[in-house]
Formats: sequence, C-alpha cells, structure tokens
Amino acid sequence: MRRLAVFVTPHGFGHAARISAVLAALAEREPALEVLLFTTVPGYFFEQALPLRFELVEAPVDVGVVQRTPVEEDPAATLAALERWEGLVERASAGWLERMLRFGAEAVLSDIAPLGIELAARAGLPAILVESFTWQWIYERERQKVAGLGRFAERFARADALATLRIRTEPFCEGEVVYPREHRVRPVARPTIAGPEAVRRRLGVGSDERLVVVSLGGVPWSPGGGETWSLGEAGVVAVVGGEEPPRRAGSVWWLPHRLPWPHRDLVAAADLVVGKLGYSTLVEAWAAGSRFLHVPRPGFRESAVLAEWAAARLPTAPTTLAALESGAWREAAARLLDLPRPAPGVASGAAEAAATIAGAFWR
Repeated sequence: MRRLAVFVTPHGFGHAARISAVLAALAEREPALEVLLFTTVPGYFFEQALPLRFELVEAPVDVGVVQRTPVEEDPAATLAALERWEGLVERASAGWLERMLRFGAEAVLSDIAPLGIELAARAGLPAILVESFTWQWIYERERQKVAGLGRFAERFARADALATLRIRTEPFCEGEVVYPREHRVRPVARPTIAGPEAVRRRLGVGSDERLVVVSLGGVPWSPGGGETWSLGEAGVVAVVGGEEPPRRAGSVWWLPHRLPWPHRDLVAAADLVVGKLGYSTLVEAWAAGSRFLHVPRPGFRESAVLAEWAAARLPTAPTTLAALESGAWREAAARLLDLPRPAPGVASGAAEAAATIAGAFWR
C-alpha cells in the first residue's frame, strides 16, 4: 500500500483539477494508493475526480490571491489574509503534521501550496511540487503594489527550494528558468468520465446543435439572467454559476458548481468554452479540441503567458466580464463558432508526472 499526503491550494478549482489528474494516473500504477488531502476545496470535487481512497482534512493550506471578482485581484486584501493565515498556521501546523505522520505518508505532493513542502521537511519526507507557476513568482510582482508581499515571496521561495522533485506542467510560466531537480511534462487535464456524448444527451443538445459552456471557475460570481446568455436557435448555452438544482429556461441551462459530471466532461462536450483565462479551463478546452472565448486577468501574472499559449494552439479571442454581463460576448462567440474546430490536444502530462514520481520514489 502506498500513502501520500497531498496539499492543494484552494485558489479556484484549477489546481485541484490538475492534482486530481496526477493522482488518478498514480492510482493506475498503484491501485492500493491512499491519499490524505489537506485543502479547503470541497470534498465533492474529489469524490467525482478521484478513483482511489482518500481522507480530507479541511485545512487552509494557503491563501493564493484574494479576488474582488473572478478576474480582479486585491493585493492589499491578499497581504492581510496572508498575515492572518500565518498566525493560524503557527497554531495548527503541529496538529496537521501529526495527522500526516499518523496516516503513514511516504511522501508529500503539493500543488503550489508551500506549507506542504515545509511540513514535509519537518517530517523528513520527500516533497514533490507540481506547478506551472508558484505563489513566490506571483507575489514577486505584486510586491511592487504592496511591499509586505515581498516577505511572503521570500518565505515561499525558501519552501519551494526544499522540494525533492519539482514537476512543471506546460504552459510554463517561467519557461526561461531552470530549477534544480525539475522535470517538465506536457499539459495536464483530467480524463473524461461520462463522456461528451452522454453529457450532451443529458442536456438535450442534438448532434446538429451547438453547445456553449460558460464557466468562470471556482470563484463565486453572479451570472444574472434574461437574454444575456441566450443564443436563441443558434445553440444551447450552459452557464455554470452556482444554481441549485440544475434547470433549463429556453435554450439556457443554469448549472451549479457541483455538477452531475466532472467539469472536464462538460468542457469536452462543448463547441465553445467561455471562461476566465486559467490553467485548467484552458487546457481542458485545448484537450477537447474546442474553441475558447476567454476573459483575461490583466492583473494576474499568469494571464499573458496563457494568452500567448492559447493563441498558438486553438481558436481563441478575448472578451470582458462586462461583455458577459451585457450579452455583448455573443458577437465574438459567433465568430469563433464559424471557425473550424481544431484537433484535440494531447494532454499526457498527468501520466508523465505519475511515471516520474513512481520512478523516483516507488522503484
């Protein structure tokens, strides 16, 4: 039996999606794998995504970036949250460390949560960092706006340097930097479970109809209603925005974050994805061979890298949160839907990461 302690940043759902794909690939190699998850990502997300036995410890393992909206950051609020978090960690980390050791973890796997690497070092365990960017890299630029973030950039840089193995997933945000003990893999996306055709049938979308999926990730937002989202006879729109239970009004589906299928399956069923420019949504759209109308996040350092990567690989165009709220997004959507659908991308990074981890620690 193999046991891992896994620390996952709760900044949106993208990191949880990526680490779930890596864990699923590890479980194919080690069917008896058990996982102890430290995060505040909801448990249902992992219940859908993980074909293995896991326990969940509700632990705020990091802060990430505090956001005003799904596409706007608040550096001052981020610093205040980090200072509160630091005090909480001082009180709680000994208990988390004891829980990890009692579980019998052989190693620690962290999707950009530096605390997992710090605790692995204290426990004398190997630590595997999975990243396409790190909080140290994000805070280094944000310190220009709020100087206090520099202290956390330095702390997290020290933590990241303790990683026994660093797995970097394409798109690489620090492509020109080479770290000690790093291994680069192709993009990581979860495999589909229900499959795109099953999802389209559940949504009542015919084979000759277009399906547009609107999703801004795990950050709460209010999509509004009315004609803003309707394409009329041009297709069906599925808006992921917290509605419970799922309901259909005309040609528009209103769906909760807790979907009947993994988010990856919904994206795979789409002819066009409309969403924020984040790692998971972008890679899932590329892997599905979809088109992508994206909302850039100009204040977020990752955004420019992802926009360049997207433009080279799939039909894409920018829009704005205001355009989504007003309905103006539909013109750009129509132009993208007129373009040929690209071939699906090969998102084999999870299998590559699992092979690297198994080869390093489970020989």
